[in-house]
Amino acid sequence: MEDVQNMKECGFGAIFCNIKDYPVEEWDLVRERARAAGVPCGPWGRTATDSNEFDPNVMLRLIEVAADWGDQPYIVNSESEINGSGDDITSYIQQMCGADDYALSMEPWPFANVDWSPIKAPVLPQCFGPEWGGTNYEDVIWQWHHVGVRCVVPTFGTYSGWQPELYPLLAPYGLYTADDCANDFAKWAAKGSHEPCAEAPPQPEPAPPEGGMEKIGSEHGAKAWYNRMKVLDPEYCTPEFNPDDYDAIPPKSLKAHSKLCRTLLILAADHDEAMQSG
Repeated sequence: MEDVQNMKECGFGAIFCNIKDYPVEEWDLVRERARAAGVPCGPWGRTATDSNEFDPNVMLRLIEVAADWGDQPYIVNSESEINGSGDDITSYIQQMCGADDYALSMEPWPFANVDWSPIKAPVLPQCFGPEWGGTNYEDVIWQWHHVGVRCVVPTFGTYSGWQPELYPLLAPYGLYTADDCANDFAKWAAKGSHEPCAEAPPQPEPAPPEGGMEKIGSEHGAKAWYNRMKVLDPEYCTPEFNPDDYDAIPPKSLKAHSKLCRTLLILAADHDEAMQSG
């Protein structure tokens, strides 16, 4: 990225840096130029291990670096490593990223055996190559809306000599990679615009079970989830934290997973207490 100002003048409003495969400090010059041009510059990274399993550490690193860089937006890049996971990983991503300014980069077509409805952030389908012009591009957007993702912003491939004529350049969209544009961003500039977000249909209120709300009880799953995180992701668990005595340590002293476990336990307890008193 030699000329961020030129990129900005051609209509591109943000840069994302691969912190999974490159050291964070390698992006210092790009970040400096982005700052000078008033362009947001955040991290992205693929969440797969070498054996192609989902690696939560990459996602947590993205959250950490985005905060360190000044609360910048970031991209969680999850692909085949979440195939077949139901709602386990999509729910986890949304829980951990929450209301952050983030997006999910994925393969073009949504996997049928993944529940995408927990994802409230934009999805960036990777439309790389000649096959993603015309009706295929429209079908991809329709499919993502159909599985419950509200906002869909395609990413078009620029490598392998692919030219902008291959794609319907209707803003908003992204380019991968910016390097392959060779600083000639003018030819990749938008030729129009489109509305990336489908109107969310009104959701009917679910009918409560007979007798009112259902009690959560001891089957809340918070302790089981936390015990699993102590194995999968111990770096973000406070060793001294005990879910059975969740107020023993002040919340500000807890790491991310311990803090979330405490929150879930409090919510479950308050819910059941409110039902009993009501």
